[in-house]
Amino acid sequence: MNKLIEYNRKTAQSVTRWILAKDIKEILWLMLIVILSNFVVLGIGKLTGISQKISGFYDIKADEELSQFFYRITNGIKSWLKAHQVYLATIAWGYFLAIFSFLMMNTKWTVAPNVDVKYNILTYTIGVRQAMVLVNTIIFLLFLKFIFSLTNRYWFSTIVSSLLWIIWVVANRIKIGIRNEPILPSELSMIKAWRSLLGMVDGWILLLVVVVIVITIPIIYFLEKKYRLPKQKWYSRVAWLIIIPVIFSSVTFLNHEKSVIHIISGGIGNDPTFYNQLAGAQKNGPTQQFLNNIDVEVMKKPSGYSKERMQQLKDKYKKVAVSINKDRVNNFKDQVVIFNLSESFSDPNRVPGIQLSNDPIPYIRQLKQKTTSGTMISAGYGGGTANMEYMSLTGLDLSNFSPTLPTPYTQLVTHRKYNPNIAQSFPEAVAIHPYQGVYYSRTEVYKRFGFDRFYYLGSKYKIKYKKKIDRSPYLSDETAYKNALDQVKQANNGEFINLVTMQNHFPYDRNYYNNSDKYTPVGEGIDDYTRNAVQDFSTGLSYTDTAVKDFISEIDKLDKPVTLVFYGDHLPGIYGGVDMTKYGIQLHSTDYFIYSNKYAREHGARNLVSKTEYVGPNDFIALMAKQTNSKVNAYQALLTEVQEKLPVATLNTQKSTVNSYNTHTEFVDNNGKIVKYKSLSKKQKQLWEDYKLLQYDITAGKNYWKNN
Repeated sequence: MNKLIEYNRKTAQSVTRWILAKDIKEILWLMLIVILSNFVVLGIGKLTGISQKISGFYDIKADEELSQFFYRITNGIKSWLKAHQVYLATIAWGYFLAIFSFLMMNTKWTVAPNVDVKYNILTYTIGVRQAMVLVNTIIFLLFLKFIFSLTNRYWFSTIVSSLLWIIWVVANRIKIGIRNEPILPSELSMIKAWRSLLGMVDGWILLLVVVVIVITIPIIYFLEKKYRLPKQKWYSRVAWLIIIPVIFSSVTFLNHEKSVIHIISGGIGNDPTFYNQLAGAQKNGPTQQFLNNIDVEVMKKPSGYSKERMQQLKDKYKKVAVSINKDRVNNFKDQVVIFNLSESFSDPNRVPGIQLSNDPIPYIRQLKQKTTSGTMISAGYGGGTANMEYMSLTGLDLSNFSPTLPTPYTQLVTHRKYNPNIAQSFPEAVAIHPYQGVYYSRTEVYKRFGFDRFYYLGSKYKIKYKKKIDRSPYLSDETAYKNALDQVKQANNGEFINLVTMQNHFPYDRNYYNNSDKYTPVGEGIDDYTRNAVQDFSTGLSYTDTAVKDFISEIDKLDKPVTLVFYGDHLPGIYGGVDMTKYGIQLHSTDYFIYSNKYAREHGARNLVSKTEYVGPNDFIALMAKQTNSKVNAYQALLTEVQEKLPVATLNTQKSTVNSYNTHTEFVDNNGKIVKYKSLSKKQKQLWEDYKLLQYDITAGKNYWKNN
C-alpha cells in the first residue's frame, strides 16, 4: 500500500512539472483532477483489495533473487494479459473504430487544418489528433458499457455497438459527400422523414446493411453460447447505468467557457471549429463534433443592450418608417405576394470553368433584364435551404448568430413564442411545399410564424396537382406553380404565399431526365461525375424556366396586384473541381428577380433600379415593400435601412459551411467585391449595431421590441 501511495505522489509531481507553463486556470483545474483521481484510486483500492494485491505483486521477498523477481513479474503480466485478453481486444477494437471514424471524414488523402500546413490523413489522425482519437475510443467504450449494463450480454453488446458506430460513421460520410458537413443535432428532427431519407441513399448501401444484420444475428447467438463471459453483478450494472448518462450529460455545458467540461476538453485538444463543421469532424471525429453542437448559444449579447436602448431604437425607426411611408401609396393588406424559394436555382454558366452548350434559362435571363433582379449571395453551398428561407421571411442575418446555431428553424423558432416575420403583415398567409413537411420542422415553424395553412404531401391541406418529369422522384415546378396559382386566385384580399419548390433537389447523378445531353458542359478539368450532374441539373433548370414563364403569363391575367419574389437558395454541390478559396463569391451566387404583374404596376408597383445587383435573402422584405410601394412598420424600416445603406452581410464565402463564427462575417458590396468591416463608415457601423440589437432582442433577448 505504501508503494502505491509513493507511486501516486511521484505521478502527481511529474504532472505538476508538466503543466508549469500552462495558464493559471488550467493549472488549478488539472491539479484538482490529479488530487481527486488519487483519492478515487486509493478509495477503490481499499474497497476492493486491489491495492494489497498490487503491493504484494511488486514486493521483493527477502529470500528472492532479482532474476526470480523479474521472472515472477513477467509471468504475472502474461497471466493478467491472458485473463483479460477479450477486454483488451475490445479496447483495441474501440481504438480502431475511433481511427476509422476520423479517416472517413476525409475526402482526400491530405488534410489542411491550417492554410499553411498539410498532413497525410493517417499522420494527422494517429499523430497530431491522437488525444481526440483516445477520447472517441472512450466514448465508444462507454456506449458499449451502457448496452452491456442493460443487457448483461457481452458479445451482443460489443457487436451491436460496433454496428451502430459504423452505421453512424457511414451516415456522416454520406452527408459529407452531399453537403460537405457531418450530421448535426438539429437534423435529428428529420428522423420523422426516415422513408424519404432512405430514398436518397444508394440501394446497394441499404442492401449491404440488411445483409450484415442478417449475418450478425447467428454470429451473436454462437458467441453467446460458445464463449459466454462472466455477467456483471446487479449493483455494478445499476452503477454504470447511472454514471454513463451523467458523464454524457456534461456535454450540455461543453460550450460554456467557464465550465469544467469546457476547460478539460479544450486542454485535451477538442477544437469544435464551428465555422467549418467538416474540419471539426476531421479534427475531433464525427461523434465528438456532434456532441460539440449540442450546447447551443443563440447569439452573443451586443454591448448596450437594455430595455431603454430598445425603446430608443424603436422610436428611432418609427420616425424612419414615417419618412419612408410619405412616398408610398399601398399597404400589404391589399397585395398578393409570393416568396418563391426555387430549390438550387443558379446559373451554371456563372461557375468558373463551366460553359453549357445551350442556355437552360433563356426566359428568366430575358426577364431579369426587364424587372428588378440581380445576384443573391447565399450563406450556403450545396445546402442550407431552411436558412435562406428563414432569412427571407424574417429579414434577420445568419451571420449574426452564434456559430453553434447552424439551423434557426429547428434550434430557435420552434422554442420561441415571438417570431416576427413578413407573413404577419398580411391578412392571410399560406405555405406550399410539394414534398414532406417534416423537414426542418416546417410544420411547427409555420405555426409559430402565423401561417394559416401549410400545403405539403400528407397534410390535411392537399397538394392538388401532382406531376413528375421523366424519372424524377420529385414533383415538378409546374406542379408547384399550379398549386400556388390556385391560392392566388382564391385570395379575396391581401395574401402572403411562401412557395418552396423541390424539383431541382439533389441527387444529380441519377439520370432523371431525357435528352440531358442538350446541356453538356464544356471546359477544362470536367470529370464524368461533374459532366453528368451538370447535364441533369441544367435540364431541370430548363423545366423551371418554362414553368416560371407559364406562371407569370397566368398572374398577368389577374385583376389583382400580384408580386413574385423568386430566388435560388444555393448552388448544387456538384462543382467539386472549382477552388472555393479562389471563387467563393461565384460559388455562393444565385439568381433572383422580383416581378409585379400588370395590375400591380398599374396600381403603384415599380421596378427598382438602385442597389439591386447584389442582395442577401434578408433583403427581400425591404425590396418587396419598395417594389410594391407598400408602407412599412418600424421593424421593416430598419430592414430597409440595412438593405439600402449596408453591403450584403454573409458567412465566409471561402467555406462551404452552413454557419460560421461572427468574426468570419463577410460584407459584399454592389460590385460583388468583399469589403472589410473596418472600411464601413461610422454611420454604417452604427446601423449594423442597431440591426444586431434588434436581432438579439427578438431571438435571444427579452423581446423589449415587442413589449414596447
